[in-house]
Amino acid sequence: MHTSLQPRGSRSRRRVTSLALALIAALMLPASALAASFKLTPHIANHTPIINKKWPITVDVTKGKTKLSGSVTYQFLFSGSVVSTQKGHSFKNGVYKDSLDFPANALGQALTLRIVVKTKDGTEHIDWTVKAEK
Repeated sequence: MHTSLQPRGSRSRRRVTSLALALIAALMLPASALAASFKLTPHIANHTPIINKKWPITVDVTKGKTKLSGSVTYQFLFSGSVVSTQKGHSFKNGVYKDSLDFPANALGQALTLRIVVKTKDGTEHIDWTVKAEK
């Protein structure tokens, strides 16, 4: 004879519900951990640099209202694979400026320019598709 005041199976349903809630909470933690530690805002005129001509880029680097300092590295990707890594330079006060030259062998190639920014707050990157023209 069952003398519990709770309906049969209620305890196991509660245990399953508690387990499900714990699992959902655990799965949500990595999402917050992956949140960007700072913001990158690109200011790039277009996606079509001209071969052998300076192509200016600017990236604002901020965390809230704070302007960060750090350094930049470039990666060039072709079909999702890194085919070249180039050193950029350091920057201060939240603004990174540079001009890139695309060589003749980049003509017509669909590339992704990945701008990797390192600061004391971590590393972030932005991807910018490019296709160099004459």
